[in-house]
Amino acid sequence: MPRKITETFSPTMLPRWPMAAEGRMLLLSTARIQSTVLQTMLGYQVEALSFMQNRSQQHLQLWRDLLASDYARDSFDLYCSFWRNALQDYSDETKRLARMGAHLATEAAKCTRDEQEELTERVATKLAM
Repeated sequence: MPRKITETFSPTMLPRWPMAAEGRMLLLSTARIQSTVLQTMLGYQVEALSFMQNRSQQHLQLWRDLLASDYARDSFDLYCSFWRNALQDYSDETKRLARMGAHLATEAAKCTRDEQEELTERVATKLAM
């Protein structure tokens, strides 16, 4: 006589085990987190590439100016000015990326809190029934 295999997660078990009923919400939450991380990483890449494009153009302009200058004193002034501007640009870019990171952390905390409150409310409602 063949033995019948019973399913462990039968519909009668779902009300007693709230996580199974809310598994879809867990998957959607994970997908939201992954999309936010991907969006942020792409934003970082856009920022970094635009910054590097700007710095490369300034490097090219430095070489043009150095080749066009007639005196060593002008070359030294151009070189010092270039590095002063470069350090300021790197400082500004670091500040901008830190601001983006702080904004991401704030948004992630808000989303997590909202999803946790919604999940807690739904599970409590199912357990009360």
